Amino acid sequence: MGPGAVARALIRAAYRLVRFPFHLVDDVVLPVIFDEQVPVRRAYGQFLRACDGAAAYLTADDTAAIRAAVLRRRSAAFRDAIARHPSSIHTESEVVMEHHRARFRERRRATYLPTRQLDDPPAPVTAPRAEA
Repeated sequence: MGPGAVARALIRAAYRLVRFPFHLVDDVVLPVIFDEQVPVRRAYGQFLRACDGAAAYLTADDTAAIRAAVLRRRSAAFRDAIARHPSSIHTESEVVMEHHRARFRERRRATYLPTRQLDDPPAPVTAPRAEA
């Protein structure tokens, strides 16, 4: 075993010790606080995947490569689920906007005495005829 292999083994062991609290937060703490769809969880997962990928590349660690692949598959499955189903965020915002539009129309009808209804099409404009 050469000095490079010894250094990589020490860095690999240090990375495993450092990664344990991050892994604990990802598996225990974040699922209790946040839903899977929250951007914080996705960003944290991407951070762990990048760290595992870098550790696998720099230290030739097979377990870090496997963890990075598992995280990559998990995030890919989540992205596919988002792409297949319409986002509830967009649906909720559309409902809220329709509610605001209805309130606006009610206030406008109450405030102004309309000569025509707001939803009616505008009256056609005719040009005056020139007398010959």
